[in-house]
Amino acid sequence: MHIFKGISTKATDQELINKYRKSMNLDYIAELYKRYLHLIFAVSLKYVKVNEDAEDLSIKVFEIIKDKISDQEIENIGGWIYTITKNQSLMHLRSASREKQKEMEFSSFMEIERTEHHNNKIGLESNLVKLEDCIKRLNNEQKKCVELFYKREKCYREVANLTGYKLKKVKSYLQNGKRNLTICMGG
Repeated sequence: MHIFKGISTKATDQELINKYRKSMNLDYIAELYKRYLHLIFAVSLKYVKVNEDAEDLSIKVFEIIKDKISDQEIENIGGWIYTITKNQSLMHLRSASREKQKEMEFSSFMEIERTEHHNNKIGLESNLVKLEDCIKRLNNEQKKCVELFYKREKCYREVANLTGYKLKKVKSYLQNGKRNLTICMGG
């Protein structure tokens, strides 16, 4: 993996760092980077295990070296680069781990939602069957009024007109029917 040409020089690592600090010419950093690229890539690959991720980390390490080298005192450039590479690799792994955790949490949440929705649907169907059974158990007057009022959504006056019951009786049958349904449903 060769990203930069660098410069051909027999300068030491420290000389390249000093030349970069004076000129801010990226060729000096590119040469230094080229010298340590095998270390950067190997360390990255050791941690992340995927070539493409190791390549991405190697490029990121170059950016960090470029940004930090001018204002840090460096005694052992190889150790310094190793530490930067290791830290970036670990941060990458933590970030990937957090993303995986989020995905797992989301998957778990969706599974719970599907299960609850399914259970609620089953519970609702069961309640509707039970409600129909309870309506059948009401006396005829309550049953007629409940079915017209709740199922067919008729108002009190329409229920009275359709059944022939007085308005006060319709209200009474509905109130008593609703109470009996609540008792029958177990609530």
